[in-house]
Amino acid sequence: MARRGIAVLLGATLAAAGLTTVASPAAALPPPPGYAIRGVDVSYFQGPALDWAALARGGTRFAYIRVSEQDGRPLSNNNPDPFFATNWAGARANGVYAGAYHRARPGLSSGKQQADVLLDLAPYASDGRSLPPMLDIEWPRADWGLGDCYNMTPAQLVSWIQEFVTEIAVRTGRQAMIYTNTNWWNPCTASSTRFAANPLFLANYSQNPPPLPAGWPAFAVWQHAAGSAIPGSAWSSPDLDAFKGDDAALARLAAGPPTSLLATVNNRYVTAANAGAAPLIANRTAIGAWEQFDQIDAGGGFVALRARVNGRYVTAEHAGAAALIANRTAVGPWEKFAVVTNADGTISLRANANNKFVTAERAGAAALIANRTEIGAWEKFRAVRPPPLVTLLANANGRYVNAAGALIATGAQVGPGEQFDEVDAGGGLVAFRSRLTGRYVTADKAGTAPLVANRTTVGAWEKFAVVTNADGTIGLRATVNNRFVTAEKAGAAPLIANRTAIGAWEKFFRLVT
Repeated sequence: MARRGIAVLLGATLAAAGLTTVASPAAALPPPPGYAIRGVDVSYFQGPALDWAALARGGTRFAYIRVSEQDGRPLSNNNPDPFFATNWAGARANGVYAGAYHRARPGLSSGKQQADVLLDLAPYASDGRSLPPMLDIEWPRADWGLGDCYNMTPAQLVSWIQEFVTEIAVRTGRQAMIYTNTNWWNPCTASSTRFAANPLFLANYSQNPPPLPAGWPAFAVWQHAAGSAIPGSAWSSPDLDAFKGDDAALARLAAGPPTSLLATVNNRYVTAANAGAAPLIANRTAIGAWEQFDQIDAGGGFVALRARVNGRYVTAEHAGAAALIANRTAVGPWEKFAVVTNADGTISLRANANNKFVTAERAGAAALIANRTEIGAWEKFRAVRPPPLVTLLANANGRYVNAAGALIATGAQVGPGEQFDEVDAGGGLVAFRSRLTGRYVTADKAGTAPLVANRTTVGAWEKFAVVTNADGTIGLRATVNNRFVTAEKAGAAPLIANRTAIGAWEKFFRLVT
């Protein structure tokens, strides 16, 4: 990736650390203090012989692997990385979370086209082991003969990046990771704050927490050391990365959006009761933290279910003789389930531990247990995706909509006040539930007063239609008066639904986290 700045000298043998098969007097720096989860990013520059088994033994938990690079050649325009397939297979075979990345060249082709190059060469799989696809956007390579910002204006670059990440979201359902450097991003995008929903991979070669680019409240991954040339070889060592978070957070990043299970027998959601300390039971009327699970590909046609609340895997305890409970740190035979799709669109789960179906015992009044030999009403579930968590960035002033009082676009970064669950309100309409207040946003007084998040249920005043504009922004039309929501006075006043058409103040960027 980035090659500007002073190369970091690494100290002991790279071969011993599994970074290359070529002996070298250098070794990998430890991760910066406080960042225990290690990773690497690799490309053609590391050659064909990385020892992924040794990398994994040495503590590498994740990797980003280059797929392609827009290089400007007339007949290519994607320069597929010749070692991608080998590196991907090596990482996956050794239990390393892996993500694919594309080195961008804006201006050569559109952001959408280059996102398609990445996904066509490396299709994304929602398997619980794949990190979101990544855009590498930074200084041009010296031999491209371009200015620092690709001879483009900030507005042009921001539009190009938006095209890229939008295409990734459309094709994968994931927000693309963005790799960049603060010293490139701020001048070249005019300190754009539009991409806070995209996890940040920040390049900064130091052992101290780096300054953040505009718009991001935190980074997800920190490239803290660049690879260095291996004496007597054409290759270099991998770049060294650190993850901001623990193993459970890394697993969530790889898993993508969670799934909830709705028991059809009583129309209740399955919960990992007592934050996973008690057995699973279908007794919840709404989706909260205890009702969310990651579905992980366990191989051989099986899946594993990992509870979001504690990061533990669901097991058919005592080989299915006891109730299901989320208390395992690894996937073994008792933690594997086959998903059976029924004719009515519901699903059933067959435990690998005993080949029996999971039931919502006593019509949901008792804990889930895998003890049924056939599928009946108690053994049917619906897989439900929790409502997306969104933030709204006002086009009027580049600020996030905050729900601390009347909704207003004053947020400089994303926190609970700027986060909303976008809830399906039926009929193609949505409602927004504030993560700060736990209440629904209403077009108060039938739209004659500012929007405020203070309602406990969804009625006519709490429903909105989302209108997608040609430039990728959205407008929100309140159904109570059929007027569009505006960031009044260019964002200086609270949001209110009183406009008959969409102009600059009525446009928002919908960012899904």
